[in-house]
Parts: sequence; C-alpha cells; structure tokens
Amino acid sequence: MRAAALDVNRDGCIAVMQDAILAGIGRDDIADFYIPQLARELGDDWCSDGLSFAAVTIGVSRLQAMLRELGPEWAGDQSANPAAPSIMLIVGQDVYHTLGAMVLSGQLRRKGLSVRLMLGADSQELAQKLAKTSYDAVFISASSGESLESLRRIVYVIRSSSKTSMPVVIGGTILEVEKQYDVTALTGADHATNVPSEALELCGLTTKYLTLARQPREV
Repeated sequence: MRAAALDVNRDGCIAVMQDAILAGIGRDDIADFYIPQLARELGDDWCSDGLSFAAVTIGVSRLQAMLRELGPEWAGDQSANPAAPSIMLIVGQDVYHTLGAMVLSGQLRRKGLSVRLMLGADSQELAQKLAKTSYDAVFISASSGESLESLRRIVYVIRSSSKTSMPVVIGGTILEVEKQYDVTALTGADHATNVPSEALELCGLTTKYLTLARQPREV
C-alpha cells in the first residue's frame, strides 16, 4: 500500500485496496488502521528527511481518495437515522492535516451518528453554521503544530455562536505534545481525548441513545 501511495500511477492505491478486500481484510479495518498507520509512517519519513514534502502530500491525498472509495456512504449522512445524535467535527483554518478527521467522521457515521465535517472553515463560517443549526456536540481535530491559543479562539466561537449549550471535545495529535488538563484548561473545551468511544460517552452520546437524540435542526 505504501508503494502504491507513492507511485506515479494514481490508480495503484485502488487496486491494492481491492486486493486487500478480496484477501479478507475488512473495509473498516483498512479505513481505521491501515490508512492511518501508513499516514503516520509517511509523516515520520518526512520528519527524518526520508521523503519530500511533495511526496508526502501526494501520498496522503491518495490515502484520502482510498477512504472515499472504501465507503462512499461514510462521506455523508445518507445512512444516518433522522433521530441520530449530531456532531460538528472541525479542522481549523490553515490546517493541512485533515486525514485524521476524515477517518474519524467515517467511524462516527458507521456508529450511526450524523456528522457535519468542517475543514478549514474560518470563524465567520463556523459562527454562521452554529447559529443556524443545533448539534449535540462539537469535536475539534487538532494537530501537534496548532497552538492552544488558536484552539481557544475556536472554542470561543463555538460558545458565543451556538444557541444551545453543547460539549466541546478536542482530540488529535495535539494530545501527543500537550497534557489533557492543559488542553481543556487553556482552551475552554470540556474534554480532551483521542478515543472516539470515550468522547461519545463523555458527551452522553452512547449507543443506546442514538435513536433518542435530536437531529440537526434549522432555527
């Protein structure tokens, strides 16, 4: 899969993915384990000068294409129950590492939740979306290169723009360089975790509530 992601032939990844499925590897496993692990390896190779930034960018874009091909229904809320809990998943403006958020959105949708993925939205766009639609929780996917101050500003926009109170959870590689307590204390988020099931439980969105929670609604 690594060789296919870095190959000049962009169709190689799809062929490798199809071979893996035929070999009995589940689509969920490819999306949740193989693709994220390969993305981490590409990032490590760039940090150690084993790969150029251009090569890593191309490789990650190929992995994103694989995600879309693996589960087109994971890319939207077509399969979500109308009564399913709703989550806004945010990746900050000028943040280029979006693969993790795409993986997470697929995981949440497969659990039956409705997910609004906001990639690179500015404060004004976030405020408009939050003022228009109510959500059960907001998740922020943050990279290790983001500052806690930039995350604090995002949390402020969420708090000040939403018509209803909702839990805010921060996750991502930011937690590899910052302590959970510091992340919540210095940003105003309610929780910080990299475990999706824990995030849902902290927000009161466990599986038994999926058919009872409200759906996104226009106000």
